[in-house]
Amino acid sequence: MNKRIILSITFSVISLTMFAGGILENTNQSVNFLRNPSRDATIGIDGVFSNPAGVAFLPEGWHTQFNWMIVHQDRDTWSGYSHPSYGQLFRLNATEPTTEATNYRRKYEGNVDVPIQPSLYLIYNKEKWSFQFGFGFVGGGGTCEFENGLGSFESLAALTGMGAMGQNGMSLSSYNINTYMKGTSYDLGITLGVARRLSEKLSAFVGLRGIILMNKYEGFLKDISFMASNELSINGTDYVLDCRQNTFGIAPIIGIDYKINDHWNLAAKYEFRTKLDATTTASNNDAFNKLATTSASFGGYIDGASTRQDLPSMLSVGVQYSPISSLRLCGGYHRYFEADAKQFFKDIIDDTDEMALGVEYDINKTFEVSGGMQKTWFHFDDSYESDANFILNSYSFGCGMGVNLGKVKLNVAYFQTNYKDKELTTTNPMGVTNNVKYHRTNRIIGVGVDFNF
Repeated sequence: MNKRIILSITFSVISLTMFAGGILENTNQSVNFLRNPSRDATIGIDGVFSNPAGVAFLPEGWHTQFNWMIVHQDRDTWSGYSHPSYGQLFRLNATEPTTEATNYRRKYEGNVDVPIQPSLYLIYNKEKWSFQFGFGFVGGGGTCEFENGLGSFESLAALTGMGAMGQNGMSLSSYNINTYMKGTSYDLGITLGVARRLSEKLSAFVGLRGIILMNKYEGFLKDISFMASNELSINGTDYVLDCRQNTFGIAPIIGIDYKINDHWNLAAKYEFRTKLDATTTASNNDAFNKLATTSASFGGYIDGASTRQDLPSMLSVGVQYSPISSLRLCGGYHRYFEADAKQFFKDIIDDTDEMALGVEYDINKTFEVSGGMQKTWFHFDDSYESDANFILNSYSFGCGMGVNLGKVKLNVAYFQTNYKDKELTTTNPMGVTNNVKYHRTNRIIGVGVDFNF
């Protein structure tokens, strides 16, 4: 049995790319963003993340904002071998039999739920100075669980069983397999910075963001057996993965905001690359550790291993136009320099581009409504896609309302990302052609509150 091929699929690390933004960075850092994703040149408390230089133009005093977002994502794949002799392959699974393998396809459903994605901003403005603090999940931020395995894993396991039986002059009648994988990833970001109004129209910002990376991976591959019609059985070895990866990194952030006049505002921000060199603490079983010492694919998951998981640098530029005082039209562009970020899990071919448009309107002094859209383009070769972690071009839209209650403001919003389905024809390590379809959707609801005093 080719155990290494099977495990290389089963224990593929799950990168939790579930939010708007680049492959490794979340931009949905406030309910204001869910209402209007074009925040790059707006003036608000959440500007600590999106436009920190513009925060200097808020009134003197203390400003704070707390956001609570709930995220759900569907991650579905369809897998089916185009070669007729493998069309009914999944029917042989004695553990999870299926009648859905007709037309050589089978669907694997995955769900990602994040019940709490919080963020917090605190600002103190005094004369020309603005002192800022921010907290949020700038990367990761949830758990992805595969309770019934993946198509790439199951097909390889079954084909390996066919090969093992063939060596004994028999044909595979059924197979058993018990597999499980769960990955949890959090990149907690803490931002400290200072902005200053250099004139009545111009402000600048300098700051630092510290990233606390925490990953946890749990999985097993066990109870493998292949049966022939004459009851010949071949058993596999159990493998258990149980590890954590932790590290800390710091990167500078700079920004600028320029108010041309009462109608136009321009802003830009640059986040430098955050170097993250994670150390692994593991409690794997001996079989997994033995395999990992001879395979680069698993070397990062053994005790004491070190892996690079950088957050990329990012440039954002934005414009806001107010034809009248109650109406604000917004536009922004983001560039994620992921080709320069060293990552253990995936080699990025090129950088990511993103554009956003939005509108905000004050109905009166109490009620404010807003909405907007965002489009994201990834640039990398299809060979980097897998059913454990696939990246799709997407467009997002959001809408919501703000309610001003004196020194307190409430924000509510809904945000959805629709990904462009992708169908690929791939060839696995055993030389078998597979037709694969990837599908994702992402939905977020959020509630936030602002305090100004």
